[in-house]
Amino acid sequence: MAAEKRLLEVLSQKLGKEIPISEIGYESIEFMKEEVDEQLVPEHVLDQLAEPIIGDSANYTDDKGDYYTLISIETGNGETYEVWLINDKVVSNFT
Repeated sequence: MAAEKRLLEVLSQKLGKEIPISEIGYESIEFMKEEVDEQLVPEHVLDQLAEPIIGDSANYTDDKGDYYTLISIETGNGETYEVWLINDKVVSNFT
């Protein structure tokens, strides 16, 4: 649920409108390190994570058809690593 709330918080600010939580897609994800694309999660982050890696994914499609995705991964040190994508392309410094 944290990924959904975070996606809503950031997109409401970026898009300038309130988004109903019912329009947000969500899933839990689990994968092994060798399954991760390093464009999504860099090696220096992966090296800190225990396997299996567990995270959350939240997504939203706006009225123009743009597809926003947040992948949120707990790093185990009290911090969350976030990957933001627009139309399946990683966006650095989105927040």
